[in-house]
Amino acid sequence: MNTRDKEVLNMQLVLIPILSEAWNYSFSELSKLFKNYHVLGYIDACYENYNSTGNQGIIDDLKEYIEMQGGHID
Repeated sequence: MNTRDKEVLNMQLVLIPILSEAWNYSFSELSKLFKNYHVLGYIDACYENYNSTGNQGIIDDLKEYIEMQGGHID
C-alpha cells in the first residue's frame, strides 16, 4: 500500500464517526449507504480536494453526492 492509499484510508476511517454523528446513522446504516452509493471510492477520488476542506464541507459534499444518485440523508 503506497502512502496516498494509506492517507485515503485514514481519511475514510476518520470520516466514519463524523458522518455517523452528523447524519445520526448507526455504523451499520452508514456502511450500507457507503456500499450502495460507492462513497469510499468517491472519497478516494476527492481526497486531494478534501485535504483543504473542513469537515462540514466534506459532510455537505458527500450528502450532495449521495442525493445526486437518488439517495436521501435524513
